Amino acid sequence: TTINFQKKKKKKSVFTMQATSSPSSSSQQQQDVEGAAPAPSALSSRLEAATAVLWDVDGTLADSTQLGFTSTNAVLAEAGWNTITLADYEQGTRHPTPQRLAWHATGDTAAACGLVLGAAFDRHYIALVSTTTAGFYPGIPALVAAITAAGKPQTVLSNACGEYARAVVRVNGAAAHMMRVDGADDAPAPKPAPDGLLAQCRAFGWPPEACVYVGDSPSDGAAAAAAGMMSVGCTWGAHSTAQCQGAFDVLVDSPEHLAKLLLGG
Repeated sequence: TTINFQKKKKKKSVFTMQATSSPSSSSQQQQDVEGAAPAPSALSSRLEAATAVLWDVDGTLADSTQLGFTSTNAVLAEAGWNTITLADYEQGTRHPTPQRLAWHATGDTAAACGLVLGAAFDRHYIALVSTTTAGFYPGIPALVAAITAAGKPQTVLSNACGEYARAVVRVNGAAAHMMRVDGADDAPAPKPAPDGLLAQCRAFGWPPEACVYVGDSPSDGAAAAAAGMMSVGCTWGAHSTAQCQGAFDVLVDSPEHLAKLLLGG
């Protein structure tokens, strides 16, 4: 399969991989390799042969950081809470929306105000979803299409609400490629719990160990590991390579590297 990628900017290509014998292991030695070096052969073969590819949304498929950040501050300010920095927002994205808003407001993810703030946030940013505010990263549309062409089914599981996740997939023209698009409110429990991933596998009869989850947050890697699923971490999202180290089986820094893992070549 030949995929034409477009990049936002040029940068030195670094492919970070974790040499593991098991997709749920997170304590093995990691190494940085210049260029598009292959993952360890056993893991590489399993990734390429994966039954299905399951995706996170924000920071993985879609470049939606500014939408989430500005919407968060709009909701906090309207409710009389202090606004936050971009770094605060990025750190908070590992939490489901109500817990994240509670943490931004009070420092406590369990604070009761999170439910009201989270609902207000969902209403605010769902209405603003477009290819400008939540467009797929360059190279992702071509990769999604190539995975479909290769005969691999795809789904989405986000810790945002399902209506938002479906809106992002729809405006980017990817709805036909996704067999199912779920948010935290569609799952029995949000990530890092494995429940949402396992529910999708059960719905389609896929063995979890034969599937791969692609995300950008440590909570994505934790959910995949708890589900017994292979995982790939994308370092172009809200979390740095250092933050993702140890959370995923493999880290990639571009859609090109991701395509090589999932489709070979």
